Amino acid sequence: MAYERIQRGYKRGGNTAVIIMIALIAVLLVAVIVLLAVGSPFQKDRDTAETSSVSSAPAVSQEQGATEDQLKAVAEAGQWYLKLVNQDNKLDQDHNPELQVIEARYNPNRLKFDVRAIDALNQMCADAEKDGVSLVVISAYRSISKQTTLYNNKVDRLVAQGQSREDALVAAATEVALPGTSEHNLGLAVDFNSTEQDFENTKACKWLKENAEKYGFVNRFPADKQELTKIIYEPWHYRYVTVEHAAKMNELNMCLEEYVPYLQNGGRPVAQ
Repeated sequence: MAYERIQRGYKRGGNTAVIIMIALIAVLLVAVIVLLAVGSPFQKDRDTAETSSVSSAPAVSQEQGATEDQLKAVAEAGQWYLKLVNQDNKLDQDHNPELQVIEARYNPNRLKFDVRAIDALNQMCADAEKDGVSLVVISAYRSISKQTTLYNNKVDRLVAQGQSREDALVAAATEVALPGTSEHNLGLAVDFNSTEQDFENTKACKWLKENAEKYGFVNRFPADKQELTKIIYEPWHYRYVTVEHAAKMNELNMCLEEYVPYLQNGGRPVAQ
């Protein structure tokens, strides 16, 4: 009798185990069906990351069969000599270019310029001198602290002339770039001779218009691009971009705010 009771117990226990196992399998099957229907949260995170990565990439890289020239244009857009610095593209606070003093003959105040482009600047000044034109560097690299002082001084002058401080802060930024947004903080920009608009009528200005691109420089703030640059026309302000890009920018009549997106788009116009 005892043996039979034990046997019946085993049978009941075995039946219970089978029932539990079937229930667990059913739960797992339901879970798998749900995951297939709604998608794994890990897969969703991965898909989101991939989508974000693609959307931030240059447009040309999304296209199959991009030409070698298009890929080269995109790569060039990220080079140091085409670094876009303006009110919408501030320099990092730790930006610290390697600098060198510009040739003393054209630089009475011992101003400095990016060492990678200084030879082009010195050569341009020397060749202008041979042509009977005097190019004197009156502003080149500025630290962000120096830029802050210049901007604040301009604001104070405008307030003294009767503008409200709020208006003066806006107006000053059209003539003296906000700290961290000036190409002078970058170390690739230079001002020649005079920061007065009548520089436009000088022999030096005419020479620069005709020759600067041969040395890799462009007028950074043209008269017809103020809406894009947010800076008044500055005929004295030149920026190094390399010979190749200076020639192309002038050919296309583009300022840097237009040219960098153009390159990022594979050397094709960007839809406005």
